[in-house]
Amino acid sequence: MRGTLSTIQHQSEALRGNAWGDPSLRDVVVYEPAGASGEMPALLALPAFTSSHWGFLNKGWRSENVPERLERLTREHGLGPVRIFMPDCMTYMGGSQFLDSPGMGNYGTWVAKELMPWLEAQYPTSKWGAFGKSSGAFGAFRLPLDNPGCFQAIASHAPDAGFEVVYPPDFPTAVETLRQAGGVQAWLKDWGSRRGVKGPDHSVANLLAMACCYSPTAGSPPGALPAELPVDLDTAEVIESVMARWMEEDIVTLVRARPRALKHTAIWLDVGRKDEFRLQVGARRLHRALQEADLSCHYEEHAGGHFKMNDRFDGSLPFLVNALYA
Repeated sequence: MRGTLSTIQHQSEALRGNAWGDPSLRDVVVYEPAGASGEMPALLALPAFTSSHWGFLNKGWRSENVPERLERLTREHGLGPVRIFMPDCMTYMGGSQFLDSPGMGNYGTWVAKELMPWLEAQYPTSKWGAFGKSSGAFGAFRLPLDNPGCFQAIASHAPDAGFEVVYPPDFPTAVETLRQAGGVQAWLKDWGSRRGVKGPDHSVANLLAMACCYSPTAGSPPGALPAELPVDLDTAEVIESVMARWMEEDIVTLVRARPRALKHTAIWLDVGRKDEFRLQVGARRLHRALQEADLSCHYEEHAGGHFKMNDRFDGSLPFLVNALYA
Protein backbone atom coordinates (compact mmCIF):
# COMPACT_ATOMS: atom_id res chain seq x y z
CA MET A 1 0.00 0.00 0.00
CA ARG A 2 1.39 3.40 -1.00
CA GLY A 3 -0.96 5.63 0.98
CA THR A 4 -1.05 6.09 4.75
CA LEU A 5 -3.34 4.89 7.50
CA SER A 6 -3.91 6.67 10.79
CA THR A 7 -6.42 6.35 13.62
CA ILE A 8 -8.14 9.33 15.21
CA GLN A 9 -10.88 9.50 17.86
CA HIS A 10 -14.18 11.36 17.87
CA GLN A 11 -16.16 12.13 21.01
CA SER A 12 -19.86 11.96 20.19
CA GLU A 13 -22.61 13.74 22.10
CA ALA A 14 -25.29 11.91 20.12
CA LEU A 15 -24.09 8.51 21.37
CA ARG A 16 -23.89 9.45 25.06
CA GLY A 17 -26.29 7.51 27.27
CA ASN A 18 -27.30 5.03 24.57
CA ALA A 19 -29.44 2.05 25.57
CA TRP A 20 -26.58 -0.47 25.64
CA GLY A 21 -23.89 1.63 27.29
CA ASP A 22 -21.76 1.52 24.16
CA PRO A 23 -18.88 4.01 24.06
CA SER A 24 -19.40 7.54 22.80
CA LEU A 25 -15.68 7.90 22.08
CA ARG A 26 -15.11 6.23 18.70
CA ASP A 27 -12.09 5.39 16.58
CA VAL A 28 -11.99 6.43 12.93
CA VAL A 29 -9.37 4.90 10.65
CA VAL A 30 -8.28 7.34 7.95
CA TYR A 31 -6.73 6.37 4.63
CA GLU A 32 -4.95 9.14 2.72
CA PRO A 33 -3.66 8.58 -0.82
CA ALA A 34 0.05 8.95 -1.49
CA GLY A 35 1.16 12.26 -2.94
CA ALA A 36 -2.21 13.97 -2.55
CA SER A 37 -3.18 16.68 -0.09
CA GLY A 38 -5.68 19.45 0.43
CA GLU A 39 -9.33 19.30 -0.51
CA MET A 40 -10.59 16.12 -2.17
CA PRO A 41 -13.65 13.85 -2.15
CA ALA A 42 -14.07 11.33 0.68
CA LEU A 43 -15.61 7.89 0.99
CA LEU A 44 -17.29 6.71 4.18
CA ALA A 45 -16.96 2.94 4.67
CA LEU A 46 -19.94 1.51 6.59
CA PRO A 47 -19.44 -1.89 8.30
CA ALA A 48 -21.84 -4.80 7.97
CA PHE A 49 -23.77 -6.28 10.91
CA THR A 50 -21.39 -7.87 13.46
CA SER A 51 -18.45 -6.56 11.44
CA SER A 52 -16.15 -3.69 12.36
CA HIS A 53 -14.29 -0.87 10.67
CA TRP A 54 -11.15 -3.03 10.82
CA GLY A 55 -12.83 -5.42 8.39
CA PHE A 56 -12.09 -3.00 5.56
CA LEU A 57 -8.38 -3.52 6.25
CA ASN A 58 -8.45 -7.32 6.33
CA LYS A 59 -6.52 -9.16 3.67
CA GLY A 60 -5.71 -12.75 2.89
CA TRP A 61 -3.62 -14.76 0.50
CA ARG A 62 -3.83 -13.08 -2.90
CA SER A 63 -6.54 -10.73 -1.69
CA GLU A 64 -6.52 -6.98 -1.16
CA ASN A 65 -7.95 -4.85 1.57
CA VAL A 66 -10.04 -1.85 0.57
CA PRO A 67 -7.23 0.76 0.43
CA GLU A 68 -5.03 -1.58 -1.62
CA ARG A 69 -7.92 -2.31 -3.96
CA LEU A 70 -8.61 1.40 -4.39
CA GLU A 71 -4.96 2.06 -5.19
CA ARG A 72 -4.92 -0.65 -7.87
CA LEU A 73 -8.18 0.62 -9.35
CA THR A 74 -6.82 4.17 -9.31
CA ARG A 75 -3.82 3.06 -11.40
CA GLU A 76 -5.96 0.98 -13.77
CA HIS A 77 -8.69 3.58 -14.32
CA GLY A 78 -6.85 6.85 -13.75
CA LEU A 79 -9.09 7.78 -10.81
CA GLY A 80 -8.74 11.01 -8.90
CA PRO A 81 -7.50 10.86 -5.27
CA VAL A 82 -9.96 10.26 -2.44
CA ARG A 83 -9.73 9.74 1.29
CA ILE A 84 -11.50 6.85 3.01
CA PHE A 85 -12.90 7.21 6.52
CA MET A 86 -13.65 3.96 8.34
CA PRO A 87 -15.55 4.68 11.60
CA ASP A 88 -16.08 2.26 14.49
CA CYS A 89 -19.85 1.66 14.39
CA MET A 90 -19.99 -1.44 16.60
CA THR A 91 -22.71 -1.86 19.23
CA TYR A 92 -23.36 -4.44 21.94
CA MET A 93 -25.92 -6.07 19.65
CA GLY A 94 -23.66 -6.04 16.58
CA GLY A 95 -24.82 -3.00 14.64
CA SER A 96 -27.09 0.04 14.51
CA GLN A 97 -28.48 0.20 10.93
CA PHE A 98 -27.14 3.79 10.92
CA LEU A 99 -30.36 5.34 12.15
CA ASP A 100 -31.56 7.03 15.34
CA SER A 101 -33.38 4.82 17.82
CA PRO A 102 -33.91 4.95 21.61
CA GLY A 103 -33.46 1.19 21.54
CA MET A 104 -29.94 1.36 20.10
CA GLY A 105 -28.59 4.91 19.96
CA ASN A 106 -28.49 7.96 17.70
CA TYR A 107 -26.12 6.55 15.12
CA GLY A 108 -27.68 8.40 12.20
CA THR A 109 -27.17 11.74 13.92
CA TRP A 110 -23.67 10.77 14.95
CA VAL A 111 -22.52 9.93 11.44
CA ALA A 112 -24.28 12.64 9.41
CA LYS A 113 -24.51 15.56 11.85
CA GLU A 114 -21.45 15.11 14.08
CA LEU A 115 -18.79 12.91 12.54
CA MET A 116 -18.85 14.10 8.93
CA PRO A 117 -18.65 17.85 9.77
CA TRP A 118 -15.92 17.10 12.33
CA LEU A 119 -13.91 15.20 9.72
CA GLU A 120 -14.39 17.98 7.17
CA ALA A 121 -12.87 20.47 9.62
CA GLN A 122 -9.65 18.42 9.69
CA TYR A 123 -9.63 17.01 6.16
CA PRO A 124 -11.03 19.49 3.62
CA THR A 125 -13.68 17.55 1.73
CA SER A 126 -15.35 18.58 -1.53
CA LYS A 127 -17.91 15.78 -1.84
CA TRP A 128 -18.92 12.63 0.04
CA GLY A 129 -19.59 9.07 -1.04
CA ALA A 130 -20.60 6.08 1.09
CA PHE A 131 -20.38 2.34 0.54
CA GLY A 132 -21.02 -0.87 2.41
CA LYS A 133 -22.27 -4.43 2.33
CA SER A 134 -25.43 -5.80 3.97
CA SER A 135 -26.28 -3.55 6.95
CA GLY A 136 -23.59 -1.17 5.75
CA ALA A 137 -25.34 -1.18 2.38
CA PHE A 138 -28.61 -0.38 4.16
CA GLY A 139 -26.80 2.51 5.86
CA ALA A 140 -25.54 3.79 2.51
CA PHE A 141 -29.20 4.33 1.56
CA ARG A 142 -30.60 5.20 4.96
CA LEU A 143 -28.19 8.03 5.80
CA PRO A 144 -28.96 10.11 2.66
CA LEU A 145 -32.68 9.31 2.92
CA ASP A 146 -32.65 10.76 6.44
CA ASN A 147 -30.15 13.52 5.62
CA PRO A 148 -30.73 14.73 2.05
CA GLY A 149 -27.63 16.12 0.41
CA CYS A 150 -25.10 14.54 2.74
CA PHE A 151 -23.80 12.16 0.05
CA GLN A 152 -23.33 12.76 -3.65
CA ALA A 153 -22.74 9.07 -4.43
CA ILE A 154 -23.49 5.75 -2.73
CA ALA A 155 -22.68 2.10 -3.40
CA SER A 156 -24.89 -0.50 -1.79
CA HIS A 157 -24.01 -4.19 -1.95
CA ALA A 158 -26.87 -6.53 -0.91
CA PRO A 159 -28.68 -4.12 1.43
CA ASP A 160 -31.33 -5.11 3.95
CA ALA A 161 -34.45 -4.28 1.92
CA GLY A 162 -37.88 -5.80 1.43
CA PHE A 163 -38.21 -6.56 5.14
CA GLU A 164 -41.29 -8.75 4.81
CA VAL A 165 -39.26 -11.15 2.62
CA VAL A 166 -35.87 -10.85 4.32
CA TYR A 167 -36.51 -11.17 8.06
CA PRO A 168 -39.57 -13.38 8.91
CA PRO A 169 -38.16 -16.66 7.48
CA ASP A 170 -35.48 -16.58 10.21
CA PHE A 171 -37.96 -15.92 13.04
CA PRO A 172 -38.73 -19.61 13.84
CA THR A 173 -35.02 -20.41 14.27
CA ALA A 174 -34.60 -17.39 16.55
CA VAL A 175 -37.65 -18.37 18.61
CA GLU A 176 -36.43 -21.93 19.16
CA THR A 177 -32.94 -20.74 20.09
CA LEU A 178 -34.35 -18.26 22.60
CA ARG A 179 -36.56 -20.93 24.15
CA GLN A 180 -33.62 -23.29 24.57
CA ALA A 181 -31.56 -20.48 26.11
CA GLY A 182 -34.24 -19.73 28.69
CA GLY A 183 -35.63 -16.56 27.14
CA VAL A 184 -34.45 -13.21 25.88
CA GLN A 185 -32.76 -12.06 29.10
CA ALA A 186 -30.83 -15.31 29.51
CA TRP A 187 -29.69 -15.21 25.90
CA LEU A 188 -28.60 -11.57 26.18
CA LYS A 189 -26.55 -12.32 29.28
CA ASP A 190 -24.76 -15.14 27.49
CA TRP A 191 -24.34 -13.00 24.36
CA GLY A 192 -22.19 -10.58 26.31
CA SER A 193 -19.51 -13.26 26.77
CA ARG A 194 -19.38 -14.38 23.11
CA ARG A 195 -16.31 -14.01 20.94
CA GLY A 196 -18.23 -14.50 17.71
CA VAL A 197 -21.55 -15.43 16.16
CA LYS A 198 -22.16 -19.06 15.29
CA GLY A 199 -25.07 -21.07 13.95
CA PRO A 200 -28.61 -20.12 15.01
CA ASP A 201 -27.41 -17.30 17.27
CA HIS A 202 -27.15 -15.11 14.19
CA SER A 203 -30.93 -15.33 13.79
CA VAL A 204 -31.41 -14.26 17.41
CA ALA A 205 -28.91 -11.40 17.23
CA ASN A 206 -30.50 -10.20 14.01
CA LEU A 207 -34.02 -10.33 15.46
CA LEU A 208 -33.15 -8.52 18.69
CA ALA A 209 -30.87 -5.92 17.12
CA MET A 210 -33.31 -5.08 14.35
CA ALA A 211 -36.12 -4.79 16.90
CA CYS A 212 -34.01 -2.30 18.85
CA CYS A 213 -33.59 -0.30 15.63
CA TYR A 214 -37.03 -0.60 14.04
CA SER A 215 -39.49 -1.12 16.93
CA PRO A 216 -37.82 0.39 20.00
CA THR A 217 -39.47 1.16 23.33
CA ALA A 218 -38.36 3.99 25.57
CA GLY A 219 -37.97 3.66 29.34
CA SER A 220 -37.38 -0.10 29.48
CA PRO A 221 -36.11 -1.36 32.86
CA PRO A 222 -32.39 -2.17 33.17
CA GLY A 223 -31.53 -5.49 31.53
CA ALA A 224 -34.73 -5.63 29.50
CA LEU A 225 -34.73 -5.51 25.73
CA PRO A 226 -35.65 -1.91 24.80
CA ALA A 227 -37.87 -3.03 21.94
CA GLU A 228 -41.04 -4.78 20.87
CA LEU A 229 -40.49 -8.04 19.00
CA PRO A 230 -42.39 -8.68 15.76
CA VAL A 231 -42.81 -12.39 16.52
CA ASP A 232 -44.61 -14.44 19.16
CA LEU A 233 -41.98 -16.28 21.20
CA ASP A 234 -44.20 -19.34 21.63
CA THR A 235 -45.72 -19.84 18.19
CA ALA A 236 -43.29 -17.86 15.97
CA GLU A 237 -46.29 -16.08 14.44
CA VAL A 238 -45.58 -12.63 13.05
CA ILE A 239 -47.11 -9.82 15.12
CA GLU A 240 -48.48 -7.64 12.36
CA SER A 241 -48.70 -4.41 14.35
CA VAL A 242 -44.99 -4.57 15.19
CA MET A 243 -44.00 -5.74 11.73
CA ALA A 244 -45.81 -2.68 10.40
CA ARG A 245 -43.40 -0.52 12.41
CA TRP A 246 -40.49 -2.37 10.82
CA MET A 247 -41.90 -1.80 7.34
CA GLU A 248 -41.94 1.96 7.97
CA GLU A 249 -38.14 1.78 8.34
CA ASP A 250 -37.56 -0.29 5.18
CA ILE A 251 -35.52 1.62 2.60
CA VAL A 252 -37.97 0.45 -0.08
CA THR A 253 -40.73 2.24 1.84
CA LEU A 254 -38.57 5.31 2.40
CA VAL A 255 -37.47 5.63 -1.23
CA ARG A 256 -41.13 5.77 -2.18
CA ALA A 257 -41.88 8.27 0.59
CA ARG A 258 -38.80 10.49 0.15
CA PRO A 259 -37.61 10.21 -3.46
CA ARG A 260 -36.35 13.81 -3.55
CA ALA A 261 -33.78 12.95 -0.88
CA LEU A 262 -31.83 10.94 -3.50
CA LYS A 263 -32.45 13.22 -6.46
CA HIS A 264 -28.84 14.38 -6.72
CA THR A 265 -27.17 11.15 -5.58
CA ALA A 266 -25.39 8.73 -7.91
CA ILE A 267 -26.47 5.20 -6.92
CA TRP A 268 -24.81 1.80 -7.37
CA LEU A 269 -26.86 -1.21 -6.26
CA ASP A 270 -25.93 -4.86 -6.66
CA VAL A 271 -26.79 -8.23 -5.14
CA GLY A 272 -26.07 -11.92 -5.62
CA ARG A 273 -28.72 -14.14 -7.16
CA LYS A 274 -27.85 -16.79 -4.53
CA ASP A 275 -28.06 -14.47 -1.50
CA GLU A 276 -28.57 -16.60 1.61
CA PHE A 277 -30.85 -13.98 3.21
CA ARG A 278 -33.11 -13.52 0.16
CA LEU A 279 -31.77 -10.02 -0.37
CA GLN A 280 -31.89 -10.42 -4.14
CA VAL A 281 -35.67 -10.11 -3.82
CA GLY A 282 -35.33 -7.02 -1.64
CA ALA A 283 -32.84 -5.47 -4.07
CA ARG A 284 -35.24 -5.99 -6.96
CA ARG A 285 -38.00 -4.27 -4.98
CA LEU A 286 -35.64 -1.42 -4.12
CA HIS A 287 -34.56 -1.09 -7.75
CA ARG A 288 -38.18 -0.96 -8.84
CA ALA A 289 -38.92 1.75 -6.26
CA LEU A 290 -35.99 3.77 -7.61
CA GLN A 291 -37.23 3.35 -11.17
CA GLU A 292 -40.77 4.37 -10.19
CA ALA A 293 -39.31 7.51 -8.59
CA ASP A 294 -37.35 8.22 -11.80
CA LEU A 295 -34.06 7.93 -9.91
CA SER A 296 -31.05 6.80 -11.92
CA CYS A 297 -29.33 3.69 -10.56
CA HIS A 298 -26.58 1.38 -11.78
CA TYR A 299 -28.07 -2.04 -10.94
CA GLU A 300 -26.43 -5.46 -11.22
CA GLU A 301 -27.14 -9.01 -10.14
CA HIS A 302 -24.17 -11.34 -9.91
CA ALA A 303 -23.80 -15.11 -9.61
CA GLY A 304 -22.65 -15.14 -5.97
CA GLY A 305 -24.25 -15.08 -2.54
CA HIS A 306 -24.14 -12.81 0.49
CA PHE A 307 -20.56 -13.48 1.53
CA LYS A 308 -17.14 -12.91 -0.03
CA MET A 309 -18.37 -9.90 -1.97
CA ASN A 310 -15.20 -7.78 -1.85
CA ASP A 311 -14.58 -8.28 -5.56
CA ARG A 312 -17.75 -6.26 -6.15
CA PHE A 313 -15.78 -3.19 -5.06
CA ASP A 314 -13.89 -3.44 -8.36
CA GLY A 315 -16.98 -1.97 -9.99
CA SER A 316 -18.41 0.24 -7.28
CA LEU A 317 -15.26 2.08 -6.17
CA PRO A 318 -14.50 3.50 -9.66
CA PHE A 319 -18.21 4.33 -9.97
CA LEU A 320 -18.11 6.30 -6.72
CA VAL A 321 -14.88 8.15 -7.44
CA ASN A 322 -15.92 9.08 -10.97
CA ALA A 323 -19.29 10.32 -9.69
CA LEU A 324 -17.60 12.47 -7.05
CA TYR A 325 -15.31 14.01 -9.66
CA ALA A 326 -18.08 14.56 -12.23
